[in-house]
Amino acid sequence: MAYAIGSDGSVTLPSGYNAQLNTWSATISRTTSVVTGFGDTGHQRRASGVVDITGSAGGVPEYDDTATIPFPTAAGPPKVLDDAAGGSMTLQVADGCTLAFGAVFSSYAFSVTNDGDSTITFNFEMNDNDGPTVAWDETA
Repeated sequence: MAYAIGSDGSVTLPSGYNAQLNTWSATISRTTSVVTGFGDTGHQRRASGVVDITGSAGGVPEYDDTATIPFPTAAGPPKVLDDAAGGSMTLQVADGCTLAFGAVFSSYAFSVTNDGDSTITFNFEMNDNDGPTVAWDETA
């Protein structure tokens, strides 16, 4: 299991609803299984080939000129959050070093300060058949 934290990235949901991330944390893990046989004298383990990424993120909601909310809603009434299809995330660890993957989202929290700054925080879980796309360039 690995932990990663950062202060840059982006999230994209369907229909042009996005957020620019300024904080995130993620857990990158693989499930292991005990495959100890009858004659073994100690535990034998194998790691799954499936990588999982879960975490939370926060930032500034972005929306285009035709939208009035930061995330998509289903046609209503009532208008309800319509993010079941998920979207994509890019988490930046450093310049040139990113993790990109499809994700599903939950537990949204919106806030607005007295001077009008809007923020959003949410949880995410990787939802990508191909696993994450890793770009790692330490020369940047």
